[in-house]
Amino acid sequence: MSFRQLITREFKQWGLAALIVLLTLSATMQWTPAREQKPVDSQEEKAAATKLYQHVREARATWRDFPGFTADVAVCYNGQSTTGKLVADKKFNVKLTLKDQALSEWSLPKLRSVIGHRKYRQQKPIPATFADQEVNHPLGRLVNIDGKNVSFRLQGDVMTEVHRRSDKSWFTISTLDVWRTKENEVLPQVTSVTYRDPQSGAILSNRSNTFGFKRVGKFDLPASMLTVECGEKFDRNVGSIKLSNHRLLTDSSLSQTETN
Repeated sequence: MSFRQLITREFKQWGLAALIVLLTLSATMQWTPAREQKPVDSQEEKAAATKLYQHVREARATWRDFPGFTADVAVCYNGQSTTGKLVADKKFNVKLTLKDQALSEWSLPKLRSVIGHRKYRQQKPIPATFADQEVNHPLGRLVNIDGKNVSFRLQGDVMTEVHRRSDKSWFTISTLDVWRTKENEVLPQVTSVTYRDPQSGAILSNRSNTFGFKRVGKFDLPASMLTVECGEKFDRNVGSIKLSNHRLLTDSSLSQTETN
């Protein structure tokens, strides 16, 4: 007997009161608390999440057999300007010499970061899982990394967001546009970084970045960086770094830069 037939029979025999009781019991038997529901992430979905994460990692532009490079540098930060020289060796050590060394406090960490992230590392697969079933998010699927307090949004071959949260810090990096190399590898071109209070979730600051690149040999080297940072108390800092006259290092040119 179907559920509809059962309701019709009981209503005819016992009236409205019995029908209410029957519907209540039916709802009670069919409802399962959320905490008792089984995870929706199947083994197939876990494999798909791991494959997607691996694909994105392998699409990132890295510098294999990097010889190092030198470049002229122009730095402007909150209205103060200076020029100088940058040397990045094949081990990704970065040396910045500016006429006004006070501006290196802001510019050197940025240069180390954008250069250091290009270091090649073998990308072994890392287990991942889809964090939800939302497949139409504008920035792609949300993926958790097993055993880590970090998650990513992945779209195609682009890591569109990084979410990292701990007891001491909470930040999100959103990649809004990318630069494609000749090999169709990915470099972040426009990013937004949001810092939050790890306890309350209140926004502490936001930093917007735009990056430019120049092809030298087989490497897409940094050519420009523009940063606008806003704090919670109306703080605002604007800075730019421009690199020119890029030259890849050789053993002889490296020895010359070390003696200068």
